[in-house]
Amino acid sequence: MKGQYYQLPLDLSRILQKKDMPVCNLEESVGQHIHLLITTVLGENKDDPDYGCQLWDTDFDIKATNNEIKEQVENAIRLAIIKYEKRLVQTRVTAFVSQEELAMMSGKKIKKKIKVSVNGTLAKNNNPFHYSSYFFVSPLSFD
Repeated sequence: MKGQYYQLPLDLSRILQKKDMPVCNLEESVGQHIHLLITTVLGENKDDPDYGCQLWDTDFDIKATNNEIKEQVENAIRLAIIKYEKRLVQTRVTAFVSQEELAMMSGKKIKKKIKVSVNGTLAKNNNPFHYSSYFFVSPLSFD
């Protein structure tokens, strides 16, 4: 249905139960799609092996500086959005890389934290758009 956006993740059992799928607005839909793009490894989508974000190909080389990682993340996310999220224009991606000490059951662990901010304009209504999130790498995890 044109103009109607469904919340992710999709609960397909609702269709079998003949219930309506939860919906969201345009801004939430774009934000959910950006999150999906960022967390999808190239090749993971069997119908479109190019779908996803190239940043996982680098696997965050431990020799890379925070500035190099920042540039890789920004470029990879920007390219994925330009290719797959046509509802967003004038896209600007910024990333900030830091190290955080996390308490784990096996002790403390230091991981790289990547904060991502995406700003742009929604093509449909020219409204400003903002998305921000963060994740930890090596291995990937979300808080």
